[in-house]
Order: sequence, then C-alpha cells, then structure tokens
Amino acid sequence: MLVISSSNLRLTRHQDIIPANNKFNREFLDLLKKIFVYEPSRRITAQQALGHPWFRELLQDDGTEALKIRKVNERKVYNQQQQARHAERE
Repeated sequence: MLVISSSNLRLTRHQDIIPANNKFNREFLDLLKKIFVYEPSRRITAQQALGHPWFRELLQDDGTEALKIRKVNERKVYNQQQQARHAERE
C-alpha cells in the first residue's frame, strides 16, 4: 500500500511510516492492507474489519497514529452505547 504525503506530495510505502516491529503494528498494517484493496469484491467489509484481531490488541503508544485512531473509535462506540441506553430509558 502506498501513502501520499501531503507535505511534499510523494508516495510512501505504509511500512516506511508504521514499523512492523511489534504485534500491535503488524496487526494494524494487516488491517490496513485488507481495507485498502482496490477491487471492492476482495476488500474487507466494515463488519469484518471490526472483527479483526487488531481491535482486540492492548493499547500501546509507539508514536504512530494507530493509538489515536483506536482511542477515537473506542470513544465513538462508547458514546453510541450511552446514547442507546439513554434512548431506552425515555
């Protein structure tokens, strides 16, 4: 997978941005590889993506964006659950 850098508009391999030096990053890279498939019929679905092992990994800050993305997603899920509970009470 290639990533376009906005600072100088050059293509960069995702492995050069996110090092595969631990299980958390390897799982994240695997998930990205499955999401960014050009052919829609071969691309992972949203439901499959949510079941990916990366979402079950423990959080660890290694300086990449993976932790930030995960925290945002977890906060969204929490907020949705809270809204659903509040709606049930009304």
